[in-house]
Amino acid sequence: MTFEILDHDLHGRIGRIYTRHGVVETPALAPVINPLKSPFPLEYFEKYFKVDLVITNAYIIWRNYGWKALEKGGIHGLLGISRPIMTDSGAYQILEYGYIDVDPDFIVNYQKLIGSDIGVILDIPSGVRETKYSVKWSVKETIRREVRASLLYMEEDKERMLLVAPIQGGVNLDLIRISARSAARLNFDIYALGSPTQIMENYDFETLVDMMAVARANIPISKPMHLFGAGHPIMLSLAVALGYDLFDSASYILYARNERYILPEGTLRVSEIRREFPCECPVCSSIDIETFNNLPKEERISKIAQHNLYIILREIRLIREAIREGTLMRLLELRSKAHPYLYRALVKLRKYVKLLERSDPITKPSIHGIFIFDVNSTYVNPKIVRYREWIKKRFFSERPYALLLPAPKIRPYHSDKKVREIIRILKNGGVYPRNVDVLFYSKIFYLVPLELCEMYPLSQFEEGFIKIEGENLMEIIKYIIKFIKKRSYKRVVILQSEDWPLKFFKELERRGVMIVTREDIKRIYQYMT
Repeated sequence: MTFEILDHDLHGRIGRIYTRHGVVETPALAPVINPLKSPFPLEYFEKYFKVDLVITNAYIIWRNYGWKALEKGGIHGLLGISRPIMTDSGAYQILEYGYIDVDPDFIVNYQKLIGSDIGVILDIPSGVRETKYSVKWSVKETIRREVRASLLYMEEDKERMLLVAPIQGGVNLDLIRISARSAARLNFDIYALGSPTQIMENYDFETLVDMMAVARANIPISKPMHLFGAGHPIMLSLAVALGYDLFDSASYILYARNERYILPEGTLRVSEIRREFPCECPVCSSIDIETFNNLPKEERISKIAQHNLYIILREIRLIREAIREGTLMRLLELRSKAHPYLYRALVKLRKYVKLLERSDPITKPSIHGIFIFDVNSTYVNPKIVRYREWIKKRFFSERPYALLLPAPKIRPYHSDKKVREIIRILKNGGVYPRNVDVLFYSKIFYLVPLELCEMYPLSQFEEGFIKIEGENLMEIIKYIIKFIKKRSYKRVVILQSEDWPLKFFKELERRGVMIVTREDIKRIYQYMT
């Protein structure tokens, strides 16, 4: 299997998966198709929605068509779709009903025979409410089946069906880690996090972040990752940021059956839409709300399902463009504001910022400034965290003195009028640049050397309201103190600012930093000799 990675942002990437029936550009969503019933003609998936990939259920096809599926031209003939098709093996039915009457080896072979481009082994899903003993068994049995599938079906053939290895473990991160590491050793084509549907239905995005991060961290970065059952646009950017490439969902039709209308920021009930559809997709722009409400129920469901799918696919395209531009974090933060639980998941990313940084590019040919909405942005944005680590570890100087100035609002900092005046005073006093490191203390980047203040992203950012207090304040203080100790300055002087809390200066003074005020500026060079 060839998976080509074309671009990165955070841990997300744009890539291409090469299959027998064409190329799938990732991130990609595969709409779930029920071969027995669709809310609109199956030809729409290619003709209007232009999807690269669809997914259907091989177990349902076997139960209803058996070997006749081969007579109909295999899975592509049966569905009338020429693009790549992925088939699931029936694990979702096990999760729902506890059992299906099919052999795991047989159903993988059946997927191969009907011409599936991407097949999934029949794993044992881990339910959220199952005991840990039960989940351990499901992980062990899934690993056993993966070993058999790798021996039977992973032949060296570029034209073969690509095979997906699900990762199980429920909400137990230790078991997810074991499952992922075991599957990774078998070198499957694609890996998938199994059984997250119940977590997503409960909007438990914090737990989902833990599950996704642990699974992704234990799978080779060169392999695509699939997230089963993820189909609401509100959380797709979160999953992509953590390194997930493929998604499948029936949400477009499941929501439509309850006349629920998907938007990027959430969901509306059609009954709540009074005057006009808040959307310009081909469906919504072709009908007014009054005409829509007078349609037969099945026709209403069909139109809502089409609208929902347009919105989900639009979000996937928006995510791909954000990766190209280097603005995926901006999109992720905007979406996180749509629901409190999703915002909590964004904050949880602080725990996994090293994973986000693993693929995040230092810069791109076309630079876009970063948006910093609040203090949590400074903890989860890998560009900010990376810079702090670099300066702490890599900034070396033999100058005996350091002057800390408040970061001005004008950027780059050295262009600020007051900063230029201080530099002039230091030069006239004969201490700069020979004896003094001039650094700016910042609530975002903590410390910025004067010589680096034009470096990306130190001048290429916009900030919202960032309050310096509590944990954030103490972290900045500890960072500055460690920075000073590592460089053994004879004296460190800090210019006090009214924009910073008094506690900040008191703590630094207690550790030997000399505090000066604006009244001391004209003779500030005297403290550097």
